[in-house]
Amino acid sequence: MFVVLLFLQLRYIVQTDDLIRTRFQDAVQRSMFRTAESVEEEEVMTYIEDIVNSDTPEGRELKELFESVNVEVRGMQSVFQTDDSILVPSYKLRSDDADQSFTEQKYRQFLRSKKLIDVVTARLLNDAPNYNITSRIDPEYMRKTLNYNLRNNGVTLDFQFAVADKWGKHIHTFNEVPFDVTGDCYKQRLFPSENSRYPYYLYLYFPDEHIFLNQSIKMVLPSLLVTLVLLVICIITIIYIFKQRWMYEVKNDFVNNMTHELKTPVSSISLASQMLNDPNVVKSPQMLARISQVIKEETKRLSNQVEKVLQTSVFEKEKTNLVFKEDNVNELIETISKNYSLKLENLGGKLVVNLCAVNAFAMIDELHFSNVIYNLMDNAVKYSRTDVPLIITISTWNKKNRIFISIEDNGIGIKKEYQKHIFDKFYRVPTGNRHDVKGFGLGLAYVKKIVNDHHGSIKVESKVNVGTKFIFDIPNVE
Repeated sequence: MFVVLLFLQLRYIVQTDDLIRTRFQDAVQRSMFRTAESVEEEEVMTYIEDIVNSDTPEGRELKELFESVNVEVRGMQSVFQTDDSILVPSYKLRSDDADQSFTEQKYRQFLRSKKLIDVVTARLLNDAPNYNITSRIDPEYMRKTLNYNLRNNGVTLDFQFAVADKWGKHIHTFNEVPFDVTGDCYKQRLFPSENSRYPYYLYLYFPDEHIFLNQSIKMVLPSLLVTLVLLVICIITIIYIFKQRWMYEVKNDFVNNMTHELKTPVSSISLASQMLNDPNVVKSPQMLARISQVIKEETKRLSNQVEKVLQTSVFEKEKTNLVFKEDNVNELIETISKNYSLKLENLGGKLVVNLCAVNAFAMIDELHFSNVIYNLMDNAVKYSRTDVPLIITISTWNKKNRIFISIEDNGIGIKKEYQKHIFDKFYRVPTGNRHDVKGFGLGLAYVKKIVNDHHGSIKVESKVNVGTKFIFDIPNVE
């Protein structure tokens, strides 16, 4: 719907732009054509005036003709009108004055005037092309006429004009700086009624034409802007809805899987506890040890699943309810390392601890901060390589009143294009053909949130088949 509306708006703007440009161009061309006509008429009037003022038979007859009708030479257009190619008087004789002889006399007089004007016109058409173009044009008259015609057609822009031949060579330039007549300007032939081999043209240039046209088209831009804003809002809304729907589905899958995984250890523990009530089982040390091992493993498995639920609940709140207290980070990491080293040894790996922080005291939530360390080490185990023994190195150091903690491994590493997404909720790095790595993409998102809640920051450095290092920092206690 919005795409169609945007398309219609763009089409409307294009059509409006074309209409504005076409109207402007038509107005300019009409003005230039009328100016060319006026220049030609001015030349005719000047030529006839010169003949009337000359001491020739044609001049005397024309002078008598104009005196008889009591008009000036430049007003003779109002005296004569052409009707079926016969020059007749524009006034109508009254019926009471319609004397036949007077009418015939006037008619013969006007026929003679038509003949005289035809002769003058023929002579003008024959002589005018031989005159120098500079003598046929009055620059000031052309400027005023052009200015009048342009404004009469609604064009109020400043303009420059010039007269040039058909090759574009300037004959007259009526501006301080000549413009290129072969460029973006308007063209109108002068003296179009002449059949000349060397025609001359009037060129018109508007320096601010593009500004004027752009300002005109800006009138429709607000509606386009509103449409674009609505389109952007619509797209953002659709993306948000799809993202929320995807997160809802992933969360439902997570809850369903978690419910199933919680039932399994609970069922095993329940079955083991029932077996302990059997007197025969109590009498068998081997069976008792086996049941105890099952309870231990399933309890551990259940604890891990509960921990995942705890991590998920963190994201449901705007702010996590952490219980901060001053604690020694080095001592906490050392305790965690002792517990975790047994697991690594069983896997054939090794844990290296470098606690170099001089000031290791910080305000932390012991439970969640410990979970950060465990999560990062669990990731190192999950994404370890099978061709080399796993080595995890935990280090601490101080810098600018902060304590830095790094957890480095020699695992499969993370490709650069995935590193910027690893802290997103439900995001899991593709592991290719490896299908033994389970999870829901919440571990690192949880780690980042807890570090942020401790007023710290975290980053990752990784190379494929070399290893990964997570570095995070929190403020020291002064």
